[in-house]
Amino acid sequence: MGEPFYTTKEKGTGLGLMMCYKIIGDHGGKIAVTSVIGKGTTVEVVLPVSV
Repeated sequence: MGEPFYTTKEKGTGLGLMMCYKIIGDHGGKIAVTSVIGKGTTVEVVLPVSV
């Protein structure tokens, strides 16, 4: 996940998640993704209170 230019969508660029990881990381944050088949996916974004 987050690999540049990888997409499963016909009109996708594959840059969306990569940009999210980059921007959040640049601000000292983290992204955690957990998935359960048949239940769904949870995305947790953690950012510091101050930089």
